Amino acid sequence: MIRECLEGNNILSNYMTEKKLESIHIIGLPKGSVLWPSAAFAFISGLLGLVAPDTVQIMSGIFLIIFTFNLMILFFDFSRGSIFGILGIIIALVVVLINFEISILNPLIAFLKSGIFGVSAQFLFIFGAIFLTLFMIAIIIRRNFEYYVVSSNEIVRKEGFLGDASRWNAQDLQIDKTINDVFESLLLFGAGDLKITTSRGQEFHILNVPRINRVEHDIRQILGKIEVDTT
Repeated sequence: MIRECLEGNNILSNYMTEKKLESIHIIGLPKGSVLWPSAAFAFISGLLGLVAPDTVQIMSGIFLIIFTFNLMILFFDFSRGSIFGILGIIIALVVVLINFEISILNPLIAFLKSGIFGVSAQFLFIFGAIFLTLFMIAIIIRRNFEYYVVSSNEIVRKEGFLGDASRWNAQDLQIDKTINDVFESLLLFGAGDLKITTSRGQEFHILNVPRINRVEHDIRQILGKIEVDTT
């Protein structure tokens, strides 16, 4: 009975060891990735406008609003503290509009119907298609030719089409995670900036890493394994 229990524990232990994370592939999204909602909306609006030309005017107006918010997120950092301030201002404006019975719906609807200087469905479609194509190409290049790999014993930086690799010991690796802009992080699938420091002081700054919290958790799991293996 004891032998059977020990064999069962060994099987469970081997299974858990096999399920342990051995390495993690880290990439950063390219600059300007935060504008993907504007590009996606322009692409969809262009397709819709080609099928139903009557929708181009209102869709182009909505595109301008989305594009404006995208540019605001690109040019300004909205920290957690500033978000509360912005929400406070919005709530105050809503209260003022309600108290004075001021309606902004009619001017807003009129603006959306007015269009943007005669923007055509072809323009919206081409704008969105160009941006999304470049975005996907940049991601493919980053994923295959510009990335980092953190494993149980080393950190590897791959760069260039020839696959040049630089390697450093992963012992005593330090990790710092930063999320400077809440809105930008949300638009980029929970992205943030990652700084990795080796025991010799080399620093690697990886910007716009998607799912930064998950990446940090996985790296710390690998580092935890290193500590267990070296004791």
